[in-house]
Amino acid sequence: MQFTKTLIRSIIILLACHSAPVSAQPQVKLKPLEFTLQQAQDFAYENNYDLKNSATDVLIARKMVKQNTAIGLPQINGEADYMDYLQIPTVLIPGFGALQMGAEFNLTGKLSLTQLIYSGQYLVGLQTAKAYLETAKQKNLKDKVDVRDQVANAYYMLLVADEAIKILDSTYVVVSRLVVEARKAQEQGLIEDIDVDQADLNRSNLEAQLTDTKSSRNVAYANLKFVIGLKDNQEMVLTNNLDYFLAQVDRDALINQPFDFKRNIDYTLLQKSDYLTLMQYKLSKTAYQPTLAGFLGMQANAMRTEWNFTDPHQPWYQTTNWGLQLQVPIWSSGSRKYAVDQARLNVEKTKVTDEKMRVGLELQVETARKDFSNAYAIYMNQKKGFEIALKIYTKTMTKYRQGLASSTDLNQRYSQFLVTNNSYMQSIFGVLSQKTRLNKLLEQF
Repeated sequence: MQFTKTLIRSIIILLACHSAPVSAQPQVKLKPLEFTLQQAQDFAYENNYDLKNSATDVLIARKMVKQNTAIGLPQINGEADYMDYLQIPTVLIPGFGALQMGAEFNLTGKLSLTQLIYSGQYLVGLQTAKAYLETAKQKNLKDKVDVRDQVANAYYMLLVADEAIKILDSTYVVVSRLVVEARKAQEQGLIEDIDVDQADLNRSNLEAQLTDTKSSRNVAYANLKFVIGLKDNQEMVLTNNLDYFLAQVDRDALINQPFDFKRNIDYTLLQKSDYLTLMQYKLSKTAYQPTLAGFLGMQANAMRTEWNFTDPHQPWYQTTNWGLQLQVPIWSSGSRKYAVDQARLNVEKTKVTDEKMRVGLELQVETARKDFSNAYAIYMNQKKGFEIALKIYTKTMTKYRQGLASSTDLNQRYSQFLVTNNSYMQSIFGVLSQKTRLNKLLEQF
């Protein structure tokens, strides 16, 4: 199956890109974990590698909001200056001549408190940081939805592989028994040796197909473990089956479910990003606004002719002051204007991006509806075809044992059954994966 080979190739590449170094030490055998699909998705929410980083991005955004909030709160700073004059400064005083004034050893301690009173840049910057936090939260939600669907598709693929192996295993048992029966019949002169060889060839081909399917199953198993974040030494068992998921496929409900692009996960994330762009525009305009801050300062100076700063009986000369500082932007040679122009143009771009997103989502939904409808129709046809092929193959085998059908007839029905089985397995994954894709587009957030 071209579809299956392509999918398996993609999975192998994905695993190769994220492979971890293998420990040389023996690993402890752990009890396998049992997972329904929901449990596997819940496990992935906590252990998927990408989701861990996505959750960290939210924490970083929270810290950024707190950092920006702290800028507008009181700031206290301390400072100490020590100066040792190798040559004491000389001052020229009219009528007295040149005099050396000052002490050789000088120590100054300062403590200052500043408080931002008004800053448009601070207020809008704080709103921008909060907007960034909301964007990070929305991105984390989208990442969870993406991982949820990745887990679902990986879960389906593994179940399909297990089902295919189950069918091939049972067929292999029948074919092997048929080889034994053919040899006995050939020994009794009832059939020719070419019939035995053909039966043996069928078994060999089926054995090769079974080996290939089991190899594909191992890849699907490893892929699911990787997506949910399960450790290499931990095994798992799936407790849902294909019948459970196929019973939940409601074609008419999905096809007729209304679509609201405003509540689509991708569109809501775009809206958060657009708002962040708008806040950047507002932030650029605050560069024209004045900034007002207040300050309170305390200072103590000690001047000594001997190094005795630790002597509590020596004097310290104190100074205390407070005041206001007003900064008014006057002229920037156009730099502020061009910054505002750039931010405004970025806001204009969001309108085009919004329209593109809306049209694109409508097209995606229409395409996904058709793809799901086609996948459902193919699944129903393949299901019916598989049941018929199995019935024909079983009857032909019975007739062959009774001498009422030739080995050529049996081989044709056998080949038909295997081809139909492959197509049926592919159609199951197709309808389930297309259901997941369409459901994601139609979900409201």
